[in-house]
Amino acid sequence: MSANDELSQTFKEFDQDDDGYITAVEFKLAMTARREQISGDEIDSIFEHADSDRDGKINLAEFTEAWNT
Repeated sequence: MSANDELSQTFKEFDQDDDGYITAVEFKLAMTARREQISGDEIDSIFEHADSDRDGKINLAEFTEAWNT
């Protein structure tokens, strides 16, 4: 599996309603499912850096950009 395929798969895992976006709630649920502890402040920080168009959601392009930085 290529890095892009793996990244797309991870995005789909986080995008639980399959609408093409990850919301803060979906992010929290995905991290919990991975048994990762994450605070609301940490999620806010992630979205601050990853949500480049400031729509409150992370799309695949933003996810990829954030993952690679």
